[in-house]
Amino acid sequence: MTPPGPEGAPTAGEPALAAAVRAAAAGGRLEATLHGIVEAAVGAVDATYGALGVLTPDGRQLDRFVIVGLDESDPARIGQLPEGAGVLGLMVDHPAPLRLDDLGTHAGSVGFPLGHPPMHSLLGVPVCVRDAVFGHLYLTGKRTGGPFTDADEEAVLALAGAAGLAIENARLAESAERRRAWVQAATEVSTALLSGAEPDAVLATMVTRVAALSDADRAGVLVAQEGDAGALTIVAAAGPAAQDLEGVRVPLEHTHVGRVHRSGVGELVEDINDNPVLDRHAAVAVELIRDYRSAVIVPLGPSLGTIVCLRARDREPFDTEDLDALSAFAAQAAVALELARSQRRERRLQVQADRDRIARDLHDHVVQRLYATALALDRVGRALEDVDPYTAQRVERSVDELDATIAQIRSSIFGLRDGESAPAGLGRRLADVVRLGTEGSGVRPDLRLRGDLDGLPPTLTADLLAVVRELVSNVVRHAGATRVAVTVDVGEDPGAGVCLVVADDGRGLPAVTVRSGLANLAERAAWHGGRMSTVGGPAGTEVTWTVPRPRG
Repeated sequence: MTPPGPEGAPTAGEPALAAAVRAAAAGGRLEATLHGIVEAAVGAVDATYGALGVLTPDGRQLDRFVIVGLDESDPARIGQLPEGAGVLGLMVDHPAPLRLDDLGTHAGSVGFPLGHPPMHSLLGVPVCVRDAVFGHLYLTGKRTGGPFTDADEEAVLALAGAAGLAIENARLAESAERRRAWVQAATEVSTALLSGAEPDAVLATMVTRVAALSDADRAGVLVAQEGDAGALTIVAAAGPAAQDLEGVRVPLEHTHVGRVHRSGVGELVEDINDNPVLDRHAAVAVELIRDYRSAVIVPLGPSLGTIVCLRARDREPFDTEDLDALSAFAAQAAVALELARSQRRERRLQVQADRDRIARDLHDHVVQRLYATALALDRVGRALEDVDPYTAQRVERSVDELDATIAQIRSSIFGLRDGESAPAGLGRRLADVVRLGTEGSGVRPDLRLRGDLDGLPPTLTADLLAVVRELVSNVVRHAGATRVAVTVDVGEDPGAGVCLVVADDGRGLPAVTVRSGLANLAERAAWHGGRMSTVGGPAGTEVTWTVPRPRG
């Protein structure tokens, strides 16, 4: 029995047309199907070499080749493979069968590069998928030494017809697989959000999945921050220099992101650098997209944010299928985000209701009973003053302790009613950032906090946390330090500013470049009207980040 060949390839003794029909029915992956088609065509006409030139989506030029017949050393010896010039390009402009006895004598021939194997006879036919030309089959080097015949041309034309069906099936199979992967990703995100996972962690996972599924080189989730109506902030990113992207503000005015966010309609952007960000505070964002071209941008909702995916300049641009898939994913993710937000709000209300009930019970029952007991003991103590002074003093101390207990309970009641179930204060969050940043690194942290940190607005709080996280991370990764001291000073005077100082005893941070995370931190300070300075020396590095304290 003859063993089966690769998917879509003819087995020994199998007619080429039958192999093509088998590939069409198999519905395998596109690349394997294309390779099987070329192998079937080569076997059908006894050619030495075969290639399938795939057209670009607009059908104007050849995008790539699937080649059969060249050994492993040929591409290295030839150098640059064909680009669709000469006779190959003629078939792109005029998609009709072409048969030549001697390729080199044709008026449109441009010759072969040095090291290219000799090729004389040529048979080329278009391959159509439905009514559009997908590419062209090129066969050359009849093994018998003669030209291709009418029978060869008929056989390859029949094979090309079956190949169109095989390609369409492979495309549909891959498209179905991509849709299934997108649906699964959206389901996982929704499940994580609705099961109570931290939204920041879910967004970080979501942007990683989005980048992988869309085959993007870089992706980001931009979210509207409280008190910052004129911009979106990148809260999660995937791809090169993702940490530099996180925390960057992208203005809504005069930007592609702003247009999509406000219109609520996703867009394909041919060149993301056209009509770039005009806001001076987003210079880092402009720099970080300089090497990218194609973009797909979809909204999560006006109160949530936007998803952006980028591809490098030398990559094939995004298409409408990518836009549709990402839009469907974003729509499902947006519903889950809104439901999760509603759940968190409901949980906060429930916790507050429980706190109000506990406070009411403490006040109406516990405090009243303690107060009555204290009054009774006070009367007993007064009655014992003349009979047993020592016992009277002990009773008086007990009454004082009850009074102190009542005061503590009342203080707790006020705390419960004031909503201390709100998120942890800035001081605690800063401590968590420093602890997590240095944990397991051998770097000893020292955190000093001064002033009313919880009086800062949310936008400044978010930036302050991001700056501390980035600077501590830089010390741990680059400075070779044993100690890092973080000092946050919020001046008591209303006109005083917010000053952050991060100092280490290592060899210093790497040189500051435009694309570094330090440039991002300087941009954050500039947006608040402040500045950042770095002082380095043999004893370590000290970074000072200062901004004026907002009024009001």
